[in-house]
Amino acid sequence: MRFEWFVGLLAALPALIVLSVFGPIDTPDTGGYVDFANQIVSGKVPTGAEVLTETAMPVSLFRMPGYPALIAAFQYLFGNGWKVALVLLQVWLSSLLAIAAYRTAASLGLPRALALLVSLLPSVSIGLVMQVSIMTDAIYSVLFGCAALFLVRAALHTSSRTPLYVGLLLATAMSFREATFFIAAAFVPAVWIAAGAGHRVRWLCLSLLPLLAFTACQMTANFIRSGYAVVTTTPQIVMVQALLPLHRQGLPLFHDDTLFDRAARETLRGDDYNSISELSVKLFLAGLSAPQIAAEARHRYFRTWRRFPVAMALASMGRYRERYLALPFHPLNAARFLLLSSGHPSPKIANPGTLWQDARRGSASAAFWLFVYGASRAIGTLIGLLAAAAPFLLLRKGDHRALALLGTWLICAGCIAVYLPVHLSERYLVPLIPLQCLLAGTFCAVLIDVGRKRAATVFAGARYT
Repeated sequence: MRFEWFVGLLAALPALIVLSVFGPIDTPDTGGYVDFANQIVSGKVPTGAEVLTETAMPVSLFRMPGYPALIAAFQYLFGNGWKVALVLLQVWLSSLLAIAAYRTAASLGLPRALALLVSLLPSVSIGLVMQVSIMTDAIYSVLFGCAALFLVRAALHTSSRTPLYVGLLLATAMSFREATFFIAAAFVPAVWIAAGAGHRVRWLCLSLLPLLAFTACQMTANFIRSGYAVVTTTPQIVMVQALLPLHRQGLPLFHDDTLFDRAARETLRGDDYNSISELSVKLFLAGLSAPQIAAEARHRYFRTWRRFPVAMALASMGRYRERYLALPFHPLNAARFLLLSSGHPSPKIANPGTLWQDARRGSASAAFWLFVYGASRAIGTLIGLLAAAAPFLLLRKGDHRALALLGTWLICAGCIAVYLPVHLSERYLVPLIPLQCLLAGTFCAVLIDVGRKRAATVFAGARYT
């Protein structure tokens, strides 16, 4: 038990060092959460016509309430020091996730050194940046990761409390990120595997009903406040963003003579994300409210899928980049992300193009950092590839851990599949990093066991002869 808490301390150390140097980091999205929190603190969350005429993207309809409510609580408890206190909470929760990952790795039979590596690698990924940022990602990653890890351990050692824990974690995660409602479908196979015969219906109900109940409450609350039964109005952004690659190709996505289509033709510019906000503002000034804009955007999104399914599928697949495989271990990328998030320029040591040019001019330091960059990215990519192959290797060998890890693999794949059709960025993949490390670590454990058995066989044969 003491060693597990030592694991948590080691996992927290990088984030605490970064916090001491950079302090809490505000991101472009931080303002929206803080504005919503200020409305909660003042007791002036708008309702009725007020919320619909507030702005083109009212924060209380656009953002989920979980993180703003947490900010409001910390503002009340800690005053001007709320940001530091909130980041410390995020770091502490992330250390608990590291402990959970270590326990899960141990239950899978990984050697202690390998289990330690599995639990600590995420602490030097871009998740480190999320821990010190005023953003939902750190806490969401903990909720998501613990739910998945509970199911791995339950598949190995059944626990009657697991489905309730998973259900509460997913419902809480939904209060932070609306995509959880769709990502939860990826948890169904893992719940089915962990439950075992005779318990599957009850486990599925306990795992999903809290999420469904929270979603229904959120829709009801927004209907009472605005007259629209929406969970969030984020489709007014993300579902237009999904169409930008096809719009850039010149496909007739906005061909009708409607207010939305005319405004889209006049406003949207290639891959310019800011033009989407301009579109929302133009439609708002023309008399549409945020829920109406979201409904129009959703309609165009699905209409485009019906009219151009191949182009949409290709655009979706193109959102996954090779560099995403290396996210489990890419310290220089984490440093780049940290500096950019804190308002600093991207460091040269994280720019391989610049390093290559300097190295060709004879710079020894550039050559060194280019080697470090390439080696770390290769290691991270290898971890990603091992994670992708792990459950299938175990299934082939008839390993008793195979089904448990197949459920984890499906959770990772399902999460990516939810984001690909609309928008995928590095920070959306942060919750998967502990799971990828666990999958890759188990793959390595299998290879170690195979190597030991072969060595023992050779040694025994040598002794016999």
